[in-house]
Amino acid sequence: AKADARVYAPVLRESSTSGFMLELAIPDLHVGKLAWGKETGYADYDVNTAEKVFWAAFEALLSRTASYSFDKILFTIGNDLLHVDNRAGTTTAGTQMDVDGQFQRTFVRTRLMLTEAIERLRQVAPVDVVVVPGNHDTLSTWHMGDSLECLFSKCEDVSIDNAPLMRKYYEFGKVMLLLTHGNKGKLADYPLAMAAEKPEMWGRTKHREAHTGDKHQLKVHELHGVKVRITPALCPPDAWHSESLFVGNPRSAEAFIWHKDEGLVGTATYTVPER
Repeated sequence: AKADARVYAPVLRESSTSGFMLELAIPDLHVGKLAWGKETGYADYDVNTAEKVFWAAFEALLSRTASYSFDKILFTIGNDLLHVDNRAGTTTAGTQMDVDGQFQRTFVRTRLMLTEAIERLRQVAPVDVVVVPGNHDTLSTWHMGDSLECLFSKCEDVSIDNAPLMRKYYEFGKVMLLLTHGNKGKLADYPLAMAAEKPEMWGRTKHREAHTGDKHQLKVHELHGVKVRITPALCPPDAWHSESLFVGNPRSAEAFIWHKDEGLVGTATYTVPER
């Protein structure tokens, strides 16, 4: 597949040495989730809706950060990007979900959506795509990353990190990021894990954060000088979440503006309008 991959023409853009990087955080999209508003009391949700809210968030975050010139874009995918892990309609652990349509159809539509998003991002700056497995889509997210790795293998300004690891690390200047779904381990242990697993990176950096999803809420813990940031979700409650009272959090996505020396210098947020 890599041998026959498309050769991407170079993007004609000015080379940036601004020292800024854009990180797009759009976790827990749950493409394929089916939610019926009359049953949940909240918004309807299906594959079409998931695509619409993804593009609305994507466009808004790019627009709200457009005043910066970026040397690099970090685009994290996975993190329960897909609602289920197989055609039986279950999560990785086997929990049955309410799903919209066939798994294969949802997978292909999501791949096409991500391909277009990466192509859009590379018009702005070189893109590093980091694939983070979720608890709903551990295997299917790896398949998604493998597809994208093959597709962009001859694109000089796109890299795909699809290693089958639950915790990924990213370094930008003096910035160290741990990227993980957040469903395993204790949040309080993340700073120690970062120092233990990547001691050289820890030593080179000053601004350190762990970015997670999973909880469908916005929360920041500062632990031993490391910010553990739980990022929100764009999807509404399904029947189970509604019955269990996991409701009410704003449906949002975020972007972070990093400077290689100063660390986090800005954020942008998109919140889904109430119906």
